[in-house]
Amino acid sequence: MESELILEVKDLGNIVIKLEPAVSPLTYARLGKSLPTRTNAVKYGQVIIIPLDLGLVSEGKKTSLKHYEVGYWVKKRSLVIALGNVDLGEQVNVIGHVASGVELLSKLNGGYSIKLSMR
Repeated sequence: MESELILEVKDLGNIVIKLEPAVSPLTYARLGKSLPTRTNAVKYGQVIIIPLDLGLVSEGKKTSLKHYEVGYWVKKRSLVIALGNVDLGEQVNVIGHVASGVELLSKLNGGYSIKLSMR
């Protein structure tokens, strides 16, 4: 099964997220079924928000992410990448962490078009 989420950022390059299917298996399965797709990413404070509706998937009670951790923010129906240690105050299902392309994250300031796919 695929273990990496690839974010192809137009004009910048690729961000590779190492997926951890065992941590949030339902979220991982829904993610796989929704890809490939295109969306936009927006930087908001210490997070990058990528709208992607995977439904209301409840897996655990975690509300925070560690530096470069990636999760599915249930209430916002979006993937979220933490740029630091953040407490979202709402449920987030952890799906993995940024494995490469960290330097590109700081450049996602305004609605960059992103193609999401798994490999």
